[in-house]
Amino acid sequence: KTMKELNILATATREQERYLLRFLNGYGEFKGSGFRDVVLGRVEEIDAFLRTLENLREENPIKLNPLSQIVPLEKTFLFDLSDFKDKLKEILSSYVDRIENKKFYLRVKRRGHKGEISSLEVEKEVADFIMGSLEKAGKKAQVSFNDPDCILIVETIGNWAGVGFITKDMKEKYSLIRIK
Repeated sequence: KTMKELNILATATREQERYLLRFLNGYGEFKGSGFRDVVLGRVEEIDAFLRTLENLREENPIKLNPLSQIVPLEKTFLFDLSDFKDKLKEILSSYVDRIENKKFYLRVKRRGHKGEISSLEVEKEVADFIMGSLEKAGKKAQVSFNDPDCILIVETIGNWAGVGFITKDMKEKYSLIRIK
């Protein structure tokens, strides 16, 4: 699979990456990311995959011990340092309609580019851009870290990034989606 087609980022509990890969490969195609305890993969149907994990958690929670969290991804892209923010803004502007009249926040989790990309700086600049886009379109939304309706999550691994759109409903339904 090309990096572009990936739709799941999973984090292993400490030192459990090998077990996690073995476990997840029963449900899709997964591989290490090059960063400790972070694996990337593709499943056919994200909701079905999440439901399966949730059922397993209820029946036999010990099976999920190697798994710390899951981030379902809707879009992925490759970037250079010089165009990261611009590409991110372009991709996230397609979410404007989905966050209209909602409380949301943007979370950027950077792996790689230490000292070159500041997650906080990117979060602030891109969230301001999104708010500006809403305003221009005569729409409203509210940045809120307390009880948001949705979260835009951006996970970077080197020069690759994945974007997820996590709703309150998803977080309630699937305990493995733990975006802080």
